[in-house]
Amino acid sequence: MSTAFHPQTDGQTERLNQILEMYLRAFVNYEMSNWEDLLATAEFAYNNTISSSTGISPFYANYGYHPASHNPPDGAPRNPGSRLYAHWMTQVYEHAQKHLDRARQRMKEWADKKRTDAPVYEVGQLVMLNGKHIKTKRPSKKLDKKLHGPFRISQVISPTAVRLTLPKTWRIHDSFHVSLLEPYRAGNREIPDPDQVLREAAPAVSEDYEVEKIVDSMRAESKVLYRVKWEGWNKASDLTWEPWEHFYTDGAKNQVIAFHARHPEKPRDPNVPTN
Repeated sequence: MSTAFHPQTDGQTERLNQILEMYLRAFVNYEMSNWEDLLATAEFAYNNTISSSTGISPFYANYGYHPASHNPPDGAPRNPGSRLYAHWMTQVYEHAQKHLDRARQRMKEWADKKRTDAPVYEVGQLVMLNGKHIKTKRPSKKLDKKLHGPFRISQVISPTAVRLTLPKTWRIHDSFHVSLLEPYRAGNREIPDPDQVLREAAPAVSEDYEVEKIVDSMRAESKVLYRVKWEGWNKASDLTWEPWEHFYTDGAKNQVIAFHARHPEKPRDPNVPTN
């Protein structure tokens, strides 16, 4: 069965889609408005073509004959079912099965050349989490951290999935495929606090982070950014610059309004209410 992290298991469908797109690309009109009218013809052409995997066409594998592709047909119509049904049930099936096994083995050999065994993880082990599915507040995904953590493994669900101990305010599922993990190699570095990792990878302002006060504002290109002092975060490095659209709660918005009341000369986002 196919999974989100193993799409190769449905490679036959992916390859078929490419073939149908090739058909449509060759015959679709300039406006590309008649592609759905060509699907039936493309389907017939594909099913009547010999497959390299089975050595026979899908039509012949299913029905034991190749339907006529011209219209009208020459000669009287015939019903080949009674004559070819037994042939289809035995020889055609065995022929197709042999070729499919050969194609499956050939694909496995090519795939195994680039495949390595997953690391064997244990409960309590520190790992780094791939950040490609984690949305952060940083403006550029390309320049953001590739790996977050380290985090401890709380449960080994299966050889291909583990559960991590994440900060409670991370609103993501705590089970991950092993392809998203890497063993943590500390070397001479100190292990960072997971709560500090949370601050850097936190999403936009939410109820999980209370705004204590706004200490400054500045204009950055076409936006106005506000320097936020978070409640419970007392280091100068914990202050962050946030645009107005990141302030979701009424309390956070009121802090911005109060800041402009104290400092009317500072840059102001045009969407901030005046009272």
